Amino acid sequence: MKNRYRRTFRIVISLGFGFLLLWLITRNQDIGLLMQEFKEANYLWIFLAMIAALVSHVLRAMRWNLLIGAMGYQTKTTQTFYAVMTGYLANLAVPRMGEVTRCVVLSKAGKVPFNVLAGTVVSERAFDLFTMFVIVFLTIIFQFGFLKDFLNQVIISPLLARGAQNWIWLLLIIIAFAVLLLFFFLFFRNKLKNPRPETFFYKLKRQLIGFKSGIKTIAQVKARGWFLLSSILIWGLYYLTVYLCFFAIQATSHLSAADGMTLLVVGSLGILAPVPGGIGTFHFLIITTLTELYGIASEPATSYAYITHATQIAVNIIVGPLAWIMLSVKPGKGIA
Repeated sequence: MKNRYRRTFRIVISLGFGFLLLWLITRNQDIGLLMQEFKEANYLWIFLAMIAALVSHVLRAMRWNLLIGAMGYQTKTTQTFYAVMTGYLANLAVPRMGEVTRCVVLSKAGKVPFNVLAGTVVSERAFDLFTMFVIVFLTIIFQFGFLKDFLNQVIISPLLARGAQNWIWLLLIIIAFAVLLLFFFLFFRNKLKNPRPETFFYKLKRQLIGFKSGIKTIAQVKARGWFLLSSILIWGLYYLTVYLCFFAIQATSHLSAADGMTLLVVGSLGILAPVPGGIGTFHFLIITTLTELYGIASEPATSYAYITHATQIAVNIIVGPLAWIMLSVKPGKGIA
């Protein structure tokens, strides 16, 4: 009962934080202009972005099948797709709950042990995290000249203008942060050596072991080429959901393909935040990037953030319940 109350409390807090960010974002904006942007938006591009998002989910289900197959189990593509979409629906209520949900529903429908599925999800997420780091690195490389000028204008030049004293304080803060990181590293390494059962560090060590075993799953995949290709296609489709929405609004239609990469990285960081569906954090980061980095006016930047986020959420809201119903009605059925 206590755990249920704690979960409910966390949901309320995270949702409250998300909606607080939304309120802070829109409180000083012209609502009339925002509504005008929505009315004049080109919904053909939004529909194409929704198709791209849906296809990415299908590919994610197919890729998950490869990992499950590497563990010696066979699942049907439709079953994994239904499970993936049910998980995305759960994520709208509780951050990261979708990972557990899709393992639970597929375990019942596909007769695969939950711990096996959990290991494959850890592996999948680890690979996605690695891919995102690669995308961040490539984005910085290709946008280096542009980002360098922006950082120089916003951060470096103001610091230089304030004199050497500020640099001393900045250096002291960096040193203190590095010492703090070292302290936490040594503290956790010591605590994780022989933790007592049922303690936080015991559970954390189990999670780290599961993470390690999940990484090994990728090495066991037979069709590694298809696994790599599907991963590239998934992120390519994520990119399309961001890029296609540029053309839905006049103020963002001039942005380039490289700009789309920047928005993909920023948006992904917003979705990773511990807020259901990235509500608030996604919008804040996208709007800040568009206004500060690309000089887009506040109202169209806000409209773009809402449209892009709604495009992704709408797919989950429409398809998620249908997927859950299909798994509930015909838990053993599916197309191979």
